[in-house]
Amino acid sequence: MVEVREGTADDALAMAQAHVRSWRAGYRDLIAADYLDGLRPEEWAARYSFDPERSGRHTLVAVDGDTICGHVTFGRSRDDDLAGSGEVWALYVDPARWGAGIGLALIDAACARLSRAGHEHAFLWVLSTNARARRFYEGTGWRADGSGRTDVIGGTPVDEVRYVTALERHP
Repeated sequence: MVEVREGTADDALAMAQAHVRSWRAGYRDLIAADYLDGLRPEEWAARYSFDPERSGRHTLVAVDGDTICGHVTFGRSRDDDLAGSGEVWALYVDPARWGAGIGLALIDAACARLSRAGHEHAFLWVLSTNARARRFYEGTGWRADGSGRTDVIGGTPVDEVRYVTALERHP
């Protein structure tokens, strides 16, 4: 049975391993293959912060026994036009666990925490070409709000779309 709990620094490497596997599977053909193949979990693990007071973000992990299956990172909005909203900064599930309800458990837990923090709405950014992720978010009540932006990943520009949800829709 999968448990969702607060992430800790001891989880960083296992989180990063699942995160990198998720990028390699989910972003294949969306981001340059040489960039994806060059991702190193040890480098990613060093980027994580588990100090919400300092970083402004919280991380929850999905754990099955001793195995980290995925994580969600969230906090206050970084977008000026949605300053009062919560933001889901990252949601990644190990590809071996896709379709098992782990993403739903993580997004619901993040939404519940954002709601308890006083936010009425939440948003997230997703690659416009990531049809799998977009179907997932739409299936859980998120809607594209018409906003877009361009980011650069691995030296390549990528287009992203913003999804929003009313937190009252989530348990």
